Amino acid sequence: MSIKYTDANSIYTGKLAKGCRLCIKGKKSVLFVTGLCNVNCYYCPVSNEKKNKDISYINERKIEKREDILEEIKTCASKGVSFTGGDPLLKIDKCLEYAKLIKEEDSKSHIHLYTGTMDKKIQNLKKLEGYVDEVRFHVKNEKEVEALKNILNMDFNFGIEIPSIPSEFERISKIIKLASSSGFLFVNLNEFEYTETNWDDLSKRGFNFDSDSSMVEGSRDLSVKLLEEHQDLPISLHFCPSVLKDAIQLRRRWERRAKKTKKYYEDIEDCLIVKGELSGDVPEIIKYLKDELRISKKMYEIDGNKVFTHWAIAEEISEKKALSRKIKAAIVKEYPIHKRLVVEYIPL
Repeated sequence: MSIKYTDANSIYTGKLAKGCRLCIKGKKSVLFVTGLCNVNCYYCPVSNEKKNKDISYINERKIEKREDILEEIKTCASKGVSFTGGDPLLKIDKCLEYAKLIKEEDSKSHIHLYTGTMDKKIQNLKKLEGYVDEVRFHVKNEKEVEALKNILNMDFNFGIEIPSIPSEFERISKIIKLASSSGFLFVNLNEFEYTETNWDDLSKRGFNFDSDSSMVEGSRDLSVKLLEEHQDLPISLHFCPSVLKDAIQLRRRWERRAKKTKKYYEDIEDCLIVKGELSGDVPEIIKYLKDELRISKKMYEIDGNKVFTHWAIAEEISEKKALSRKIKAAIVKEYPIHKRLVVEYIPL
């Protein structure tokens, strides 16, 4: 099999797993089932806010009720969901509840699940047959791959997903070869990255960091070497760079969400919601918008002591000296998440 490239800067051989294909297009929502995990990896990137806490999120939205899941999936126009954590299988009943909910709403929705569970609880996967489509195991060695052979007859597409740790070519190479001969469909190699939660542990182990990104030096080079070495195996290999998850996939999902949630007077710029903000004497602002600019009600919105409108209108008002002394104008840029977050505020 030849080595191929996606438009998201990832590299693969064979046929990409469906979960990956949807993820690259921004068509997957991320369901953080639980922060609980028994594996305790030194490189775990999960934030302190979620790590070891039994809380659930759908994308950036904390799940308060079941309906939040379906609402977020619909708002993002997602075609599938990834179940992650922590380790989702530690909360198998929650996985089953959420998976049933999603499939009953849309039977074509694709669900893939990550897990590090290797003990007897792995048999709990049986409960998810017919609801979860794809299962990805986080393994550390050949022994763990060997232990999974007895469940490969379950009705899932099985794969391996592990970090590409520099200097560990031999260990990862053995995992790939055994996974291939055992009947796994794919191995995903995630670019090794540092976060605020694993920085100290990675530093103590002597890893070097790319100062321009969150990547560990050598991870990409190792992945390319592994793909080149094993491209002829009958298993798909995929190197997933950090930028794909942190920028491309997220950006594409936000673009889809922005299109669904933007208000009439708002614009979308580089996946952000952009609008104008006017503050001051609200009745006077509204009078000016209606009488002087003759704009319709759908072109503005009153929120307390502020009026939101199109950014160009705010810009126009800021250029009129008589008005600018009475009305403060600004351009606001926000992430299009459930509870919008201002990322840039530009006074005019």
